[in-house]
Amino acid sequence: MNTNNKAKRILCFGDSNTWGYVPMGMAKKRYSIKERWPGILQTKLGDEYEIIEEGLGGRTTMFDDPRPDFPERNGLKILPAILETHLPLDFVIIMLGTTDTKEMLGLSSVKTTEGMRRIVKIIKNFKTLEKTLPPKILIVVPPIVNEKANFASKLFKGGTAKAKELIESYKNLAKEENVLYLNPTEQVQVDEEDGVHIGSEGHKKLAELVYEKIMEVEK
Repeated sequence: MNTNNKAKRILCFGDSNTWGYVPMGMAKKRYSIKERWPGILQTKLGDEYEIIEEGLGGRTTMFDDPRPDFPERNGLKILPAILETHLPLDFVIIMLGTTDTKEMLGLSSVKTTEGMRRIVKIIKNFKTLEKTLPPKILIVVPPIVNEKANFASKLFKGGTAKAKELIESYKNLAKEENVLYLNPTEQVQVDEEDGVHIGSEGHKKLAELVYEKIMEVEK
């Protein structure tokens, strides 16, 4: 928690790569706050900003996980409560779409993009606190799934192509909705064995790229 009343508040809304899941981690190993990209971003931005982490493994844009041991993974359903919890907000950064590419969900990149669009519209239309403005929105393309990797091969058959399609479809969505867009996929890759999650260097690079995007807007 940042006790600076003037600090700008940034919500990071994502899945396991925002939560900080360690690639191939047993028993849900998690990177420390200083290793996760939101924590690194906080350090880079300093006390004039407050980063709010809202990452959850298996979170989708707007779809329910059919497995009973993975409840509340629908990002669209949970988002209003999260937004109201953390008001006021100056930025909302959304990095979702990876889980949507799972084979068992049977979704296309078109469906995932529609889920992202609905998330953006909820944020745009959400009632803000008195004398505050709606937050700026940044869509971040998630790292490209490598469906041939050891971990990914079990759940993400066909996921690589779907993930790549999000690069252009999210870009078009950002233009249509007049929100910010970041494609870090050339510089931030998934772990070679895992195929879904980014390693420590990926978290560092992602934080750097998000920081640069925020600074562009803040100038």
